[in-house]
Amino acid sequence: MQVGSVNSKELLKRTARGFTLVELLVVMMVVAVLGTILFPVLTKSKETAKISECLSNMRQIGAGLRMYMDDYGDRFPSAVSFGSPDYWQTRNRHTLQELLQPYVTSGMFWEKVNGKKVYANAGVFRCPSDTGVTDNNICAYGIQKGMPVWRSTGSSYEYYASVQEDWTHSNVAVPWTSLSPLLAGTSGKQRVGAPYKCITYPTKKAVIGDLCLWHLGDQTPDNCVAYSNTLFADGHASRVRGTDHLEARLQQLSRWHTATEISSEK
Repeated sequence: MQVGSVNSKELLKRTARGFTLVELLVVMMVVAVLGTILFPVLTKSKETAKISECLSNMRQIGAGLRMYMDDYGDRFPSAVSFGSPDYWQTRNRHTLQELLQPYVTSGMFWEKVNGKKVYANAGVFRCPSDTGVTDNNICAYGIQKGMPVWRSTGSSYEYYASVQEDWTHSNVAVPWTSLSPLLAGTSGKQRVGAPYKCITYPTKKAVIGDLCLWHLGDQTPDNCVAYSNTLFADGHASRVRGTDHLEARLQQLSRWHTATEISSEK
């Protein structure tokens, strides 16, 4: 053996030596610091991806909506705001996801779970931030508690079909804002799609959007929605401030019928 060489058994002992307690604590501290730095970044990246997917859905819905209107006299679909197609069919009404299904690339597929009909896929009508409802009072129009809303209705989004009321100014008269108003006619109540030409500012008029009751989103200290993904009448979709979203919902239409608009449907 050469002078200065290291005995193989001694070398094995050195390499097999484990971490000391101090070294282990240092490593744990470094991992904790890195986690503190990276976790918000990863969370933000995940939420950004959800926003992008939602906006992409809305653009595809907008394209399908345009094709529908081309086939139906340039009128918006005569659909309700939200809910299960099965629930509304028994009342001779239709949902937006039902009417647009032939015009979008991916549609709704349902299955039976514990004896209940739920959707296995909602295609472009599924928002990745749809958290479902937790309040029994919101479980209306076929919405089921304990699951994302798209699972029980086929869509995560609200269609601004009915009268949109400015709840921040309770004394203001309800304007004509409905894209598919419920009208009181001689033959009873019926939904009628508004003509596109009655939209004064298509780039500012909201058509569909996230409904804050079941979407996980940014909120302000007074429990208002800080941002909302919105599809506009001209077909573009963007994430806008909550106040701008409210204003877009409340954009008035020019008067185009003589019937009385009803604010809600029982």
